[in-house]
Amino acid sequence: MHNKIFLVAIILIGFVVNILPQTLFRSGMFLHHSTGGVVWNNATPNIPQLIADYNTEHNYTGDDAVTLNIYPDFFPPLREYSDNYYDSWHAVLVGQSPYPEDVEQMQQFIQNNKIVVIKSCWGAVDLSSMGNPADTLVIEDYGYDGRTYYRMKWHWRNIVSVMQSHPDRFFVIWNGIPLVPGPGYDGTLAHQFCTWAKDTLATGNDPVFGDFPENVYVFDSFHLLADPNILWGMNANYHDAGDNHPNVMGDNVVAQPFVTETFDAAIAYEGLLPVELISFSVSIIPLGVELNWSTATELNNDRFEIQKKIDDGEFITIGFVKGQGTSTRKNDYSFIDNNTNSGKYLYRLKQIDFDGNYEYSDVLEVDFNTITTYTLEQNYPNPFNPSTEINYTLAKSGNVTLKVFDSLGSIVTTLVDGFIRSGKHSVKFYAKDFASGVYFYRI
Repeated sequence: MHNKIFLVAIILIGFVVNILPQTLFRSGMFLHHSTGGVVWNNATPNIPQLIADYNTEHNYTGDDAVTLNIYPDFFPPLREYSDNYYDSWHAVLVGQSPYPEDVEQMQQFIQNNKIVVIKSCWGAVDLSSMGNPADTLVIEDYGYDGRTYYRMKWHWRNIVSVMQSHPDRFFVIWNGIPLVPGPGYDGTLAHQFCTWAKDTLATGNDPVFGDFPENVYVFDSFHLLADPNILWGMNANYHDAGDNHPNVMGDNVVAQPFVTETFDAAIAYEGLLPVELISFSVSIIPLGVELNWSTATELNNDRFEIQKKIDDGEFITIGFVKGQGTSTRKNDYSFIDNNTNSGKYLYRLKQIDFDGNYEYSDVLEVDFNTITTYTLEQNYPNPFNPSTEINYTLAKSGNVTLKVFDSLGSIVTTLVDGFIRSGKHSVKFYAKDFASGVYFYRI
């Protein structure tokens, strides 16, 4: 077969957007016990003002503005034989609390808020002893030798595991507040645990838990307030005599980094999340029609539903392809429709989340007619923003490249590169990462 070369100019205009909408993590709920409310209200400026300042600093307005509400009551609520520390969080998150209403309310918090912050009481790091591996047999700390180092790590691994199962939400977990030093007090175990939480677990280096989820952030409140010179008790400047809650100076030390780190981390997670379709093509093959598509990232992606429309009919579902859940790497998919005859068909993808939300891709067209010539058609639409469709036909099968060039002749992307069967083919050019201007494509 002789080489066939065609060249066509296309125009990309304006600014481009993501193929599917981006999920924003800008609002949420702060669930806490006593010290959370103290820091929230008593810092100068307090946390609501710091959030407003964060929006001003980043020029966030409207839907882009960050917000955080504080739940007016303690959660989990005060209960008999409950010390309201991380054992209670563990129980409500895994559904093993003796109070089903707390489990249900926790699920509602997760369902209704894009960001969920949890913080235990100041005694959460009042570890009783090192303990032993058997401390992972009973969730409740009360009456079971207290909060041992082994049990606290077990609580956290289970808490984070549940958070990981909700990739469509962003979580922040405080590691604790140091206690006021006193006779016989030693916060070395607390320091050891909080260091593990931030520097081992949260970095993906815990050999038991492994990779740490991108949708969870550990806020190291402990080391902002602790003084290593008094066995990791609370710095004397940050509390009033006899009070385990931080004073205004201590509140100020914690409040600013809490606001900044929370929203910096949540917004950074946004960039990982959209189910971003970077290519979608349809080709005639001997078995029928082959659809191929690729994603750059995926969030909460349960499956793709393949839909087909014949002539003037309605779109019907002809199959499913399982998604990758949440992924930050490129994934390639394909589907073959072998129920075809002569005629014109339209195809689209319906991407469906685990929670039932869905988005449609662009529609691609394929026409079954006898192919006797090679053609490279003008893209449509042209000009375009952010994507355009390129159609071409091959009289015979062979190795094909279809590349896009800028006005200086430099290759900006390769849309097709490999063996392609004879027939009519269609490919999408997604230009969200390219500047406005004139481009050319050649086959």
